[in-house]
Amino acid sequence: MQNAPKACINCRRQKMKCVMEDTDRCRRCRRSGLPCVFVPRANAATLPDVMRNWSEDEFKGDVLRRLRIIEERMGLAAVVDDQVVSPAFQTDEPEFSSLGALWDAVVVLQRTAPSTLPRSIWRKSTVKDLWLSFHDRMPGLHFMPRKQTFSAPQPLLVASILFCSSVRGPQEVAELAPHYLQVLFHAIAQLSIPGSEVGKVPGDPEEWAFQTVLGLILAGLLTEAIHRETGIWISIAYRLILENCPAQIDETSREWRKLFSGLQIIDLEHASLHLSCPIIPIECPLRGLQTSNRDQLYRLSRMMHTGLTHFTGRGLPTVWSCFTDPEPRPALLMSNFTAVDAAVIRDWARQLDEWLVEFSHSAEGSEQDLKVVFRQYVLHRLVVLSIYHPARGCDLWSNSTTPQEQQELLLSARATLKLHSHDNTIWSNWDQVMITWASLIVIQGVEGGAGEPDDLHNIKIHIDKLKQAIGPQPRLGDKLVARLETSLANVHTPGSDGPQGLVQNPYIGDAVDRSWHIFDEASLQSMINSNWMV
Repeated sequence: MQNAPKACINCRRQKMKCVMEDTDRCRRCRRSGLPCVFVPRANAATLPDVMRNWSEDEFKGDVLRRLRIIEERMGLAAVVDDQVVSPAFQTDEPEFSSLGALWDAVVVLQRTAPSTLPRSIWRKSTVKDLWLSFHDRMPGLHFMPRKQTFSAPQPLLVASILFCSSVRGPQEVAELAPHYLQVLFHAIAQLSIPGSEVGKVPGDPEEWAFQTVLGLILAGLLTEAIHRETGIWISIAYRLILENCPAQIDETSREWRKLFSGLQIIDLEHASLHLSCPIIPIECPLRGLQTSNRDQLYRLSRMMHTGLTHFTGRGLPTVWSCFTDPEPRPALLMSNFTAVDAAVIRDWARQLDEWLVEFSHSAEGSEQDLKVVFRQYVLHRLVVLSIYHPARGCDLWSNSTTPQEQQELLLSARATLKLHSHDNTIWSNWDQVMITWASLIVIQGVEGGAGEPDDLHNIKIHIDKLKQAIGPQPRLGDKLVARLETSLANVHTPGSDGPQGLVQNPYIGDAVDRSWHIFDEASLQSMINSNWMV
């Protein structure tokens, strides 16, 4: 058995004789300018001296030199960018040293992200701008109004903040949002891979889980509707809460309670769009996360959870299906709705009316708090009324719909549409979908001769808002705008044989049948007199 190969790897590939010289290279490799590397045969007893004497750094350097030659021949030579974060990045640079552990998280994201993403998304100046401007570009979360700052951010939270901040940033960074979305997708996927860098729990598991859940919530707020995987993310976040929430009740647990409320909210929003069963229970099994029955978000979540659970699995058309189905589904017979269904709807509406009265007259709330209460009431009111509307083929003028029902649905849709004209803090996907859904109902009202002078103007404002947001691909705004513009193209002035107009004022005269009103008459009147309706 021989102890060395007869030819270097280059000569062996070309099936040529390898002639060694006094140097470390054979004649052919020396003339070609290539490194001469001997690879032992399969039956060689030992490695050749030329390889056995190499250090690890020399071997890596030789491999990199060969790779560089191949890249240059193929025109794939990499361009060195000193402004891109690298594993060897030193945080003692004055401009970036204050951000500390942020760069460690960014390096982890780089290693787990697809190599096809542009290197520009890792520029230190871009990452720094997106990280520091997050709170300025993103409105405060109503479940966690106090701004959270993190001195040691975890990778998934960093990925989520980079994506959210880029979506709402200027043109030059908004164009990077689709790339940061891919980074976020891969970071979330890492949670399901054993031993992954993103899923690796550091010395403080509570802090890691808190940041990871918050990152999942932020990601869901800007991806729900388009990505059904949001439901899977919610499940992951719930499991992390159950496994890592501290048992003691202190200031930290109160922040966890807010985090749990935020997860409940996005879970209910996702369920309302797809009419699916909520994942998060009404009552958390952990005592430290249970809250008072007087809490505003708890009361709202409880009534929404009960109502949505009742109508799950019935095969009813959903709000989101009206944006995705190429053809509208045929209207379901009203016999599919039982007396129990009607009771659930009315009880749901009664609780929502009581919720509005209780929290809109609170002396403790600021003007902004009252705006949030009214916005939530208007949006959730439309959810309740939308249980029946899609089942009638999304037809406001269906023969099975009474004038009183038409009036109530159109009034709610018009109030929802006007949210955009009075509230600049609307940004989540759920808000955008529900306002677009309201716009489609208002368009049907205009088509049927029951429009108001500012209806089309308010719809245009909403379309402009959707077009302003660049967002990821496929863009939610593009889908919503296309649906609205298709409906607007069909609007025409109704003739004498068109649908009958709505009852102009259902509150005047005793001849009007109020038994069909799902919500309380006082709540209807408060909507008419509200600032949103001006």
